[in-house]
Amino acid sequence: MILITGANGNVGGEVLKEAVAARLDIRAAYHSAAKAKSAPAAVPTVLMDYKDPGSIRAALAGVEKAFLVGPPARDVAQLEGGFVEQARASGLKHIVYLSAMGGRAAIFPGLHRDTEEKIEACGIPYTFLRPNGFMQNLVIYNSGTINAESVFYGSQGDGAVSHIDVRDVAAVAVRVLSSGGHEGKAYSLTGPQALSNAQLAEKLSLALARKIRYVDLAPEAYKKGLLAAGVPQWPADAVVDLNRFYREGGASHVEAAIERLLRRKARSFDDFARDYSSAFQVPALGRS
Repeated sequence: MILITGANGNVGGEVLKEAVAARLDIRAAYHSAAKAKSAPAAVPTVLMDYKDPGSIRAALAGVEKAFLVGPPARDVAQLEGGFVEQARASGLKHIVYLSAMGGRAAIFPGLHRDTEEKIEACGIPYTFLRPNGFMQNLVIYNSGTINAESVFYGSQGDGAVSHIDVRDVAAVAVRVLSSGGHEGKAYSLTGPQALSNAQLAEKLSLALARKIRYVDLAPEAYKKGLLAAGVPQWPADAVVDLNRFYREGGASHVEAAIERLLRRKARSFDDFARDYSSAFQVPALGRS
């Protein structure tokens, strides 16, 4: 059996869909009973809290492989480390960890590297998936201003990023979970092209048939805007730091792992913009 953590999340939810389509023997872990109600029919569910070792032990009972994705928190490495400890005790045979590209070069990927080191030291066979920034993050974090103002903001200048579609990350996760030969490997996952935010705006404009603009701010102004929008201090600092990493070109390289692993091309941003166009619609009351 395969345990899928974060089954209602941005990536975990897509992994769950892919695993169901592949007819894998799975168990889906959720943080609350309310979220577990969204599970596909006939998929066994379990409630798991990273702060509750007992719930982790129960989630791992009878499990041979696990897809691990932790919560977006400052102490994520500590929380994921608790899962790793319980996984080792349970005799887990393979852990597929959703990490991030960038290593110690920025705050967010640095936290994931902390967890990677815990996994490396625990003795469980592992595979690290290190995706670049997700295309779907544009929906999660920027659709509000795109829909209301046809604008999105950042401080990454002209830095290009080889964003990846979450659906491709999920497809890789399921491939790794359902086949052998991936133990001890780390896969850097990117989209097929590195694009600046200005270029993303141009592509969105074409897909949505209206002008979308990217407004680049000084880091201090961007952080001030994030805080004004209700983002807490630490996530705001981490987001600004990630924009610094992007601005410096740290996420601009393109990898071929998607084509090697899936035997098809990675989804382009044009594919994403077309498929998610309904998420970027002007509210009805705002239409002229």
